[in-house]
Amino acid sequence: MTKPERTNEAVPAYSGPKRHYFDPLGSRLPALERNILRLRSLQMVLVMFYAEQLKQTVLDLIQGTDKFRAMMSDHNATQVRVPKTAKDQVKKCLDALLADGAITAEDKDEIRELIDYRNMVGHEIHNLVGDVGGEKYVREYFSMSSSVYNYEAVERMRHYLDLLSERYITHHYVGTMRMEGLLFDAAERTLLEDIGRLKAKVKRQAGIRKQQVTALNEEIRAIGGLSDAEHPHHPLNQYDDKRLTKRGEEVCYRLFDRGQSPMVVAHLMEISLPSAKKRQRMWAKAGGIARPAVDLDRLPKRKFYRRDDD
Repeated sequence: MTKPERTNEAVPAYSGPKRHYFDPLGSRLPALERNILRLRSLQMVLVMFYAEQLKQTVLDLIQGTDKFRAMMSDHNATQVRVPKTAKDQVKKCLDALLADGAITAEDKDEIRELIDYRNMVGHEIHNLVGDVGGEKYVREYFSMSSSVYNYEAVERMRHYLDLLSERYITHHYVGTMRMEGLLFDAAERTLLEDIGRLKAKVKRQAGIRKQQVTALNEEIRAIGGLSDAEHPHHPLNQYDDKRLTKRGEEVCYRLFDRGQSPMVVAHLMEISLPSAKKRQRMWAKAGGIARPAVDLDRLPKRKFYRRDDD
């Protein structure tokens, strides 16, 4: 999820512990993130199917052809290069395709990576969708993780399936009749159509999100004239359970006095957007910008309790 910059160019910096990114929308994902998850889900179904097709095609090109040629020639005249009992058969068949000139070294490496990517989809799917969530600790985990979702995997697998299909003719390989493609054909066409629509929708929503984030950052940067006592991150503004204190409520109202939107206030005060909207209604009910002045120093201060480390 794209997030606004945490900038203190206009808001005075408060010297305190490192702040985590806070998502005012909470656990409910916006439409953009939900569509990204839908897009990835459909793509991963195709990745699972295409990777298996790619693997079987690589094996078939070498093993099927060598077996047929051995049957049609004198004994031992044609050697089966990759027996069914061999270890790491896909790698050895790719080496044989490279030796035959059917693929390049770059093709070999990418095909191997694509087949390995299918294993990640099958066994580590959580690492391919977790970055879309808004939970702050998940974001921190992914900032240190090397897992990256491959949006191009489906297209690259289709490319190599087409390429290897051509090699049956250009390099005189022998093919094996397989039914998987026919059985999956209707599902494949439907998934590809839905993926195309989702890609267009995600692209449009991402453009809108970029404009929203830019406007939000500009609004945050435009805030000026706040004293250190009025800083949104002041420790006296919230209790340990993140509820606003009376002092925090007043700081929140002062941001509304300056014309800030509920979304900006939610980001700065680290409260949910519904809470910020509720505070805006309370601020308006209290008189809005014309409400009576409040001295922060006279408001009740929260207590800090000592924590024993057992």
